[in-house]
Amino acid sequence: MKVILREQAKTEQETAQIARKFLEFLKPNDVVLLKGDLGSGKTFFVKQICRLLKTEDEASSPSFAIMHQYQGNTPVNHFDFYRLHSEAELDQLGWEEFLTVGAITFIEWPELIEKHLSQYYLITIEMDGEERIFTIKRVE
Repeated sequence: MKVILREQAKTEQETAQIARKFLEFLKPNDVVLLKGDLGSGKTFFVKQICRLLKTEDEASSPSFAIMHQYQGNTPVNHFDFYRLHSEAELDQLGWEEFLTVGAITFIEWPELIEKHLSQYYLITIEMDGEERIFTIKRVE
């Protein structure tokens, strides 16, 4: 596991700059796992990536839908597994087929799926007062 970025952000603009830096690493079929407390900025980070990729729709939280897909030159899949409680629920989604369609896939609350992946980026967002600390690792 290799740390590729570690950045601090106090503003939305600084978070957008971190997203811009991270986007330089991403390519189609990459998987990005996002970990952080509720309200830490996971969905906002995905929204910034979608803006940079100029997807047709603006990203929003998929908490109730579990998944959103955003079309563009590079499509984005955005999963939120917060409401999943078992591997059986995960298996019913057919998530594997979404990882090889040329999209970049972001997964919030990835604890159930993490052990099933061999390569991915892991973004951990820690809150420290008004500051967010982004640690981005490459797992291979």
